[in-house]
Amino acid sequence: MMRHAIRYSQSVRVVPCRATAGDTGGIALAEQPGQSYLIAAAVRPDRKSERRERGSLRPRERRLLLPLGRPPIRQGDHLYFAGDARRWRCMQRRDFPAHLEIEAEVEG
Repeated sequence: MMRHAIRYSQSVRVVPCRATAGDTGGIALAEQPGQSYLIAAAVRPDRKSERRERGSLRPRERRLLLPLGRPPIRQGDHLYFAGDARRWRCMQRRDFPAHLEIEAEVEG
């Protein structure tokens, strides 16, 4: 697995998103750009994205990240990949004893 992780390794910028309350009392997720950080992760396309989801008009584009170490990423945080202008969202974080998996989906 280490050869696999090193081969597809790239730098990913993580921007935490936290709930903020507006003047009218509404709650929304807002990026915290001052708290952004970089992680090194093996980035692979998720095989689930090759098929259409039931009831969806388009296949979802997903990526599976295998980060080095255990970064403090949470569900809902935004991810930015080098050479890709799109915003990705952390959909799920799966902790295993030997490694960590992060499932990301393109937003918008």
